Amino acid sequence: MSPQEREFVERIGLFMAQLGGTLMMGRIYGWLTICPAPHQSITEIAGALQVSKASISTVIRQLEQGQIVERVPVPGSRQHHYRLRPGGWAQIMRARAMRLRVGIDAAEFALAAIGDDRGGRRERLEDLRDYFVFVTNEYGEDMVRRWEDYRKRQCDARVDGPAQAAARRTDSDPPR
Repeated sequence: MSPQEREFVERIGLFMAQLGGTLMMGRIYGWLTICPAPHQSITEIAGALQVSKASISTVIRQLEQGQIVERVPVPGSRQHHYRLRPGGWAQIMRARAMRLRVGIDAAEFALAAIGDDRGGRRERLEDLRDYFVFVTNEYGEDMVRRWEDYRKRQCDARVDGPAQAAARRTDSDPPR
């Protein structure tokens, strides 16, 4: 791994830690993003990151459960190989949006239980519920759909060229 690649891997590690994951999750994700092969064995990942296979094995299972990486069959190999799962970040967004449903349900339960407004409780609960509904809608399936559309346009632009890309650009695309 070159010094620049190592720095990238470490930066992604820090980024993942800031998002609530672990440094090792980010380092594995970073390496799988830039490694020369489309997939890597636990032994290869451990060697590249200079850590034990046990630490990779533990974390790779968590990444697999989170649907960020997936195990791939490699004919003739007895080792498990992993690659980044296409659409992994979209899956993370879906999962986070679904977790907010618990907050919506709790607020609706409380609204049903308190009845009449007493001291602004109802307004605070409605504010809580409405915020979680809004975030779930904006950062749930609608955002994932917009992301997938945007990603397709970006891929098409690399194939078609700038003129066709400009024709497909929408208001939801970030400014360039």
